[in-house]
Amino acid sequence: MLRVLHLSFALGLLAAHTAFFVRGLAIDRGTAAPTRLDRLARSLAQALLPATALTGLLRMSAAGAPFWPHGLVGLLPVAAVPAVFVARLALRRRYELPWLLPALNLALIIGAMVTGFATRYGRP
Repeated sequence: MLRVLHLSFALGLLAAHTAFFVRGLAIDRGTAAPTRLDRLARSLAQALLPATALTGLLRMSAAGAPFWPHGLVGLLPVAAVPAVFVARLALRRRYELPWLLPALNLALIIGAMVTGFATRYGRP
């Protein structure tokens, strides 16, 4: 049950975060205006990120799976949120870089999915 829930959350997170990132780039360039779908994708990405991490941790602890590499890589998108916030404060908002967090998190989410599938299906 946790495996299906975690995988569903992960796939939903990837889809929502991809839409959030791609549409955010278009909005930032001025070629598109924000719509309800953009706000929905952002909200869904923000809600599914901790839910995916939590279900992954619960699943790993229930199965007795090792934390490395998938557990660590899976928590990195959650850790990136305060890290990017602190970096923006350190730069004193001279460089806003609105795409930084979505781009970083999208790369980390893809990395977490790759390590998850490799851990799951890479064993003989």
